[in-house]
Amino acid sequence: MASFGPDPVPASDLPTFRVHWLVTLNHRNRSLGFALLWLVMAAQMRDHAASGALAWTLLTLHLLVLPQLMYWRARRANVPREAEVGHMLLDALLCGAWVGWLGAPLWITALTFVCTTVNLMGFRGLAGALKAAGLYLAGALTVGFGLGIEPTLHTDVLATLLALATLEVYLLGFAWGACQRALQLHRTRAQLAEREVDLRRRLDEIAALQHRLAEQARRDPLTGLHNRRFLSERMLAQAGAPAQPIGVMLIDIDHFKQVNDTHGHLVGDRVLQAVARLLDMQQGGEAEVVCRYGGEEFLLLLPDRGAARMRALAERLRVEAESLRVFPSPGGAGLGVTLSIGWASGQGEPLERLIERADRALYRAKQGGRNRVECGLG
Repeated sequence: MASFGPDPVPASDLPTFRVHWLVTLNHRNRSLGFALLWLVMAAQMRDHAASGALAWTLLTLHLLVLPQLMYWRARRANVPREAEVGHMLLDALLCGAWVGWLGAPLWITALTFVCTTVNLMGFRGLAGALKAAGLYLAGALTVGFGLGIEPTLHTDVLATLLALATLEVYLLGFAWGACQRALQLHRTRAQLAEREVDLRRRLDEIAALQHRLAEQARRDPLTGLHNRRFLSERMLAQAGAPAQPIGVMLIDIDHFKQVNDTHGHLVGDRVLQAVARLLDMQQGGEAEVVCRYGGEEFLLLLPDRGAARMRALAERLRVEAESLRVFPSPGGAGLGVTLSIGWASGQGEPLERLIERADRALYRAKQGGRNRVECGLG
């Protein structure tokens, strides 16, 4: 007789190979339950006419030895759960046979029938309970009719008391096992919920890290502005979208190579950063995109608001750059900055062509003496 419950054996007490929890559970409960049932049956058999040496030997083999053989077989089975279900069906058949031999005494019949059917109910549902009941009745009727034993409801007083005690122990054990399984399930669910929260947090951290890495890959590390990769992705994203009037400005820092050669690359970096801060102030206002296009060149992508406003913005940036000062050394004279700017605008024209037009205009501005603005004609 076994009950539904958790594996009570701690991991340190398990054998070197893994034993299915159902095998361990049934071995414990079957050994205890059958030992108590042996006492019940022995009390009933004291005055039974056919209680000879053979009957006592078979009773002992069934209730005290067979549980150990079942455990030995089940823990080596390929499918331990199915092996244990087979053992429980055999329990029902043999218990029924003993009840038939004893003449179906009331309390022993009730005890064995309840325990064997409830066991299968726990593992195979109603179908399992019905199958156990069928085998139990088959064993009882086969032995009872086969040996011509007259049915009787009489149960010895001692056997009755022992049967009631055994049933109480069985029901308490079954309830304890169910309680432990419920508690274990609750703990497992709580642990899974905690792990799910932790997993979500880690996934959010990974997503945020991926976003930061992706953003860093689109940023120029020196100036913090977007780079040409971001511009390329923007161009791909807008490919096929409805044409909008847009403008492009290409901005070059005049004589930047001379700054590097004269004052060093650290000063050149400060010049780049100063111009980047000036241009970045246009982000979200006049300009949609401000990026470092390469070397000392910057690109502004902005809505086309007409030639007059485009030129006015370019002139304003050029004038504001003239007021910038970068100091190569503390207390020294400030280094001035001038910009050459080429711009172009249009609607329905590929961005690559607008950039080419702005680049040609920038070339004219530099050829025309620098620190000036030129328009890239279509």
